[in-house]
Amino acid sequence: MMPLSTPSSNYPPTDRSKRDCLMGKFLLRIGSLLLLTVVLAGCALLPTGRSAQVSSDEPTPTPIPTPAVPLKPTYTVRVGEIVKELIFSGRIAPVVEEELFFRANGRVRAIYAKRGDFVEAGFVIADLEIDDLEREVESARLNLERAQSQLEKAERTLEYDRRVAQLNLDMANLRLLTMVTQEPEGSLTLALQRKQVELAEISVSRLEEGVDPLLINDVARAQISVDKLLKAVQDAQLIAPFSGELLSVSLTVGRASEAFKPVAVIADNTELEIKADLVSDQLNELQEGLVVNVVLPSRPGEALTGSVRKLPYPYGTGGGTTVDDLDKSTRIAIDQSQEEAGYKMGDLVRVQAELERKDNVLWLPPQALRIFDGRRFAVVQDGDVQRRVDVTVGIQTADRVEIEEGLEEGQTVVGQ
Repeated sequence: MMPLSTPSSNYPPTDRSKRDCLMGKFLLRIGSLLLLTVVLAGCALLPTGRSAQVSSDEPTPTPIPTPAVPLKPTYTVRVGEIVKELIFSGRIAPVVEEELFFRANGRVRAIYAKRGDFVEAGFVIADLEIDDLEREVESARLNLERAQSQLEKAERTLEYDRRVAQLNLDMANLRLLTMVTQEPEGSLTLALQRKQVELAEISVSRLEEGVDPLLINDVARAQISVDKLLKAVQDAQLIAPFSGELLSVSLTVGRASEAFKPVAVIADNTELEIKADLVSDQLNELQEGLVVNVVLPSRPGEALTGSVRKLPYPYGTGGGTTVDDLDKSTRIAIDQSQEEAGYKMGDLVRVQAELERKDNVLWLPPQALRIFDGRRFAVVQDGDVQRRVDVTVGIQTADRVEIEEGLEEGQTVVGQ
């Protein structure tokens, strides 16, 4: 019996690869048909409405709302009062207050007073190392005393010689008077006596010229030397120009100090006022003599009164142009005394200065007006119509602007 053979054995070896390719394609088609049949069968088994439910589960787009147009604020043109004020802060400070400095460079030798001390006028607060200078002063004083002593001696001698010469003249005149009555005119004795009188007169006249001018010059020269050295000593000393309290002393023994650099502040705290440091825009608004109100933190409901006493240069008569006057602050005098109002040095205060006031004028808040390309205008609402109107303004404050031209009372203006 012959063995059974597979169908492939009936094909020649050269056609076997073709046979395998055709068989693969056939099996692939069969598999696809089977998968499609299963899917269709599954869909047929779904309950009624299932497909609609699946469709409804899909997200739906959210509609974009129409943006709301914001309404612009409106304002009514009103009639009222406008007050322009300048409000700033200041501190209670002494009326007389001065910064102190050495007028020479050097190292600090000693400090004789500290902050808070009361010193009398002329008191030496501190000095620099001037030992050599002080010895020169002593030597110069000795030279001055010697020159003065020689001059005084010469003056005493001169006074003695004057008295002697005057007595000699007086005696010569007496003798001449006696001879005139006894001797005949033209006698030799009488002529000699007349010559004696002339000699005595010459002696008196010569002594009237005074002491030797060189002695006077020696004294003057010695005095100049002493004064020069004393000035150098004073330049190296910190001297109180008036009686008062030392508000600060910034010195250390042995440390170098620069000439004309402030190192201490002295103040007369018996008379107080307000001191404020303002910017140029504020200073341009003020003037000396302007009346102000002053509010103390400890008494907020009660206002004191005062006036601008001094504005710094070039806004007023205050100093600031020389080394000796460096105060560039604004000074305000208070009408009430320290005892009446209860303020003290160092208190912070609020100052209100009324610059201008107008009654019965048209006004709008600043936000009601607009500016474009240098043009100031308002948008007036007339029913459903808006129109632009140019305006001219006057006083301007933080909450009100005076309308001089362009608008009328009661008109409605659309803001920005």
